[in-house]
Amino acid sequence: MKKKPPVLRLSKPKAAFQSDERFWPNCWHNGGDIEIGLYARSLREAAETLIATLNLKPDPKTAWDACPVVLMYRESVELHLKALVGEGSKFLPSPTDVITLYKTHSLRWLAQIVCQIIKAVRWENEFKCEGIATLADFSTVVNELEALDPVSIAVRSGGRARHDGSVPHQLQPPNVVQFAKSLDCLLDLLDSTADALAAEWDLRSECPNEANRNGGGCDPTIQ
Repeated sequence: MKKKPPVLRLSKPKAAFQSDERFWPNCWHNGGDIEIGLYARSLREAAETLIATLNLKPDPKTAWDACPVVLMYRESVELHLKALVGEGSKFLPSPTDVITLYKTHSLRWLAQIVCQIIKAVRWENEFKCEGIATLADFSTVVNELEALDPVSIAVRSGGRARHDGSVPHQLQPPNVVQFAKSLDCLLDLLDSTADALAAEWDLRSECPNEANRNGGGCDPTIQ
């Protein structure tokens, strides 16, 4: 059975969207958490739909067809990273600036903040999934995704001997499809971790002395 895509975990939704700037000190999404969550899920579903149509056999006419998959996963991962940082930066000595969080598109930077959060709550042993056993593995997957921008790769390939429209190895459809499986696991991990961080913060707020003294009031529910 196909696993249901995760719903992006952001802060508790407000009764109605409000664009007043007073929300900026509290959240990077300015109250648009439901809309952003639905968009992130739609990006993943669109990528999965496109993957199902790809021709995985060598064919110059369809060789670049997998590239939009990379871009859709990239934006979905970016939004999930931002959601996790939004939930988890409260555990850091200096919470992440919400304006910077909103404006950045650097996956590497967001991943660095995520690593700081996981260390702050001491969840290094729980923050794992298929293909990601350590924070170093997590950073490697994120860095690989960031480096897969099709236009940048095409530009960097300008020195190759033949300008025949060929697709770089890492962007060929079979390789993109394989990498997408790792990204599915990553998205599930980010989603469940954001949920666990929200629950942990609520628990610490209810019993701050006991929870903080033990480095956390409950076992994380990362699955």
